[in-house]
Amino acid sequence: MLAMLDMIPRHQQKQIALLKYLHKSTFKLTVSLIGVIGGEHYTHQGGGVNYLCLPNRPKYGNYKNGYQSSGRMYGTEYEVNSVPNLFKKQNLHDHEAPCVVCYVSSRGSMLMMPARNDCPAGWTQEYHGYLMTEYYGHKKQRDFICVDEDAEYVPGSGANQNGALLYVVEGACGSLPCLPYVAGRELTCAVCTK
Repeated sequence: MLAMLDMIPRHQQKQIALLKYLHKSTFKLTVSLIGVIGGEHYTHQGGGVNYLCLPNRPKYGNYKNGYQSSGRMYGTEYEVNSVPNLFKKQNLHDHEAPCVVCYVSSRGSMLMMPARNDCPAGWTQEYHGYLMTEYYGHKKQRDFICVDEDAEYVPGSGANQNGALLYVVEGACGSLPCLPYVAGRELTCAVCTK
């Protein structure tokens, strides 16, 4: 899961910081930021490893135009051609992924539950969907994030620009116990608050 509190102003960190990736509609939540998911290019060996929710309107300080010796930030695309029926909205492949940062002032804890699409007893489900990350064969490693099954995309995107990429996560038997896990089966997830 992402280091969510790093993206929330300090005065809001006492409230639950909840990243609800790829679904702009937030129920029971207060929206802090709407934007796009960014990250380093999938072929880069250096740079950051986490996905970030970038605001639609950045604010710059001092700057020098052009590329210097630096890290880079790219948009993030869905790579879901091999699993066309997982998400409710079709044609997500190669579209850029939007994000929203929300908080729930009445709940002090957040749990991203991997490999389940429900929450433990006593927890409130904010959304459920599929576990996603970078492709296992790429040189860039990423965090695992929970993507809403009602995922959306940035209108007008879809040109296959690459950059940072999102692939669904599947179980791999061996050190992961199969049964109950199944080799090659897409893993679900849920985001829960309490």
